[in-house]
Amino acid sequence: MERLWAPWRLAYVEIRQPEGCLFCTKPAQGDDEEQLIVLRGERCFVLLNLYPYNNGHVMIAPYRHVGSLPDLTAEEGAEMIALAQRMVRALAHAYHPDGYNL
Repeated sequence: MERLWAPWRLAYVEIRQPEGCLFCTKPAQGDDEEQLIVLRGERCFVLLNLYPYNNGHVMIAPYRHVGSLPDLTAEEGAEMIALAQRMVRALAHAYHPDGYNL
């Protein structure tokens, strides 16, 4: 496969993107359901992708603005893995997928 084609994502490509980092602005908004935040930890949070590539497409990010995985603190990295484990269990229960992309 040369390209991953998800036609429903065209709306994302065509809209004007908001200013700033979505991983910084979403958790600060306050309304988790409206912001698609499904789980909050002490240092990180989980949100649904508004334009997913597939069912169960979630993103895990720290509250602190970080540009690269190696820049996470040990605590942030550990919490990201713990949140990923919780989401894998939830997705396994809901969708019974053959695998996961992390």
